[in-house]
Amino acid sequence: MKKGFIILLVFTFVLCRVFAGGANEEAKSELPEYKDTIIIATGADQNYMDGQMNNTNDVYLRAVYSSLVRRGLDGNIEGDLAESWSVGEDGVTWTFNLRHGVKFHNGKEFTSKDVVASYDRLLNEVAVRYNSLAKGYIEDVYAVDDYTVCIVTPGPVASLLANLTHRSNLILDADYIEKYGLDLGLTAESVNGTGPYRLASWNKDQEMVFESFPDYFEGEVPTKTIDILIVTDANARCVALETGQVDIATVNSSEIPRLQETPGIQVLMLEGIGSQGLQFNCANEYMKDPRVRQAISYAIDRQLIIDTLYSDIGEKVCTAPVNPNVWGYYDFGVIPQDVEKAKALLAEAGYPDGFDIIIQLYPNYNKSTETCEMIVSMLADVGINATIEVVDNATFKACRGNRSYPGEDFPWAMFFMGYGAGTADCDEGLRRIWSTSPDGNNNNNYGWYSNAEVDRLLEAAIGELDEEKRLELYKDAQQILFLDDPAALFINDRYNIWTMSDKVEGFAVNVNNAIFWNELRCRN
Repeated sequence: MKKGFIILLVFTFVLCRVFAGGANEEAKSELPEYKDTIIIATGADQNYMDGQMNNTNDVYLRAVYSSLVRRGLDGNIEGDLAESWSVGEDGVTWTFNLRHGVKFHNGKEFTSKDVVASYDRLLNEVAVRYNSLAKGYIEDVYAVDDYTVCIVTPGPVASLLANLTHRSNLILDADYIEKYGLDLGLTAESVNGTGPYRLASWNKDQEMVFESFPDYFEGEVPTKTIDILIVTDANARCVALETGQVDIATVNSSEIPRLQETPGIQVLMLEGIGSQGLQFNCANEYMKDPRVRQAISYAIDRQLIIDTLYSDIGEKVCTAPVNPNVWGYYDFGVIPQDVEKAKALLAEAGYPDGFDIIIQLYPNYNKSTETCEMIVSMLADVGINATIEVVDNATFKACRGNRSYPGEDFPWAMFFMGYGAGTADCDEGLRRIWSTSPDGNNNNNYGWYSNAEVDRLLEAAIGELDEEKRLELYKDAQQILFLDDPAALFINDRYNIWTMSDKVEGFAVNVNNAIFWNELRCRN
């Protein structure tokens, strides 16, 4: 009897295991399978894979590099390579405690030596694009030990942590700085970071391939390979997405309403910090006069442009020189069109019959062609004969490389641009683009805008620790840039718009449009 009972128990246990195993296998078969490779189609390549030189965007740099601190998905500042930080009683010495065990893609261990070397290059190499910007908020960087580094500011800097989120603060390998110099970031071989992906190959203006880094300090990301295809034709990108040739794509906003109704496609419209507009070339014989720039500003019906071109994606008229998501933004309202006031200002400036100008247009900016065409029509109503000159990407970048005032090879009176505060703070968002450079070359101030009062206000705001007073300083500076001495025709505040297969999961970007790769996957 006892033996029979034991046999029965064993038989029952075996049956349970068999059925359970079958159930487990069935459950496993229902789990989604994910691709090893996600393919992304984008309109333009990166000019440098080096944050100190890159002026393209933040989207892919942070796949490869890390910084001391970064903007999280919620917009708040969080640690990246730094675990913690504090500011000393002197108000100018900031101490950053670094993560231990972080590795570069070539296996080298990250230490404070790499932080110091990165900032030495940023502060002391004048050929580095963001040299003058960094000097405005950093005086010195030194190592206390392998995992502790101090940043010393010229005085109290209220925006320091925000400034450290700018792409120019991405940390480079000290050995690569020495080996490659200013050629760092121009080839895949010259790129070595601590981010979730390593740059495996780069065929300029055609394709970038990222491979996951198993030793990434936050853990290996779920998708092994990210294949980025540079497809300049927006229609081709859209077709590739709809036919499943690519998983994620950037497309023209005119396609968004249709794609939102297309089965198998998802559209994400996310808060950003960017704007678009036409910048004035203040070295131009006409644009030197602020009355002319005011006249052009009043000649334009911005609301009509938005209603005609951008309302389908919910974008709105600019009401300040910075996007509402930038700290320090002040709402001045929409500048109303006033044709008679525009004509009066032109007459006062000595141009009652108007003049002829050329507008430079790089068409890769969203609806820039249609926007410029509408602006040309509106300018004609006040006597200004504007013609559009379309330039390719190479010309667009090259003419901004010549920074010697007054820019003899920069004949355009106005030029279409995108604007964004890379730190989501008015310090960098205004000072980098609009302040007068000490050498007069205005390396990031492409239109050679210069206003002494704007310079004074932005300089005062750097060290103002009283938040309300700092906001007032930025309000006054924006008043000048937007209304009194216009630096640009600020047209529309942008969303970060991404279109992708509905099989894509875990796609997320911060306000800088930098992708967070931790959860990004795509089902087969």
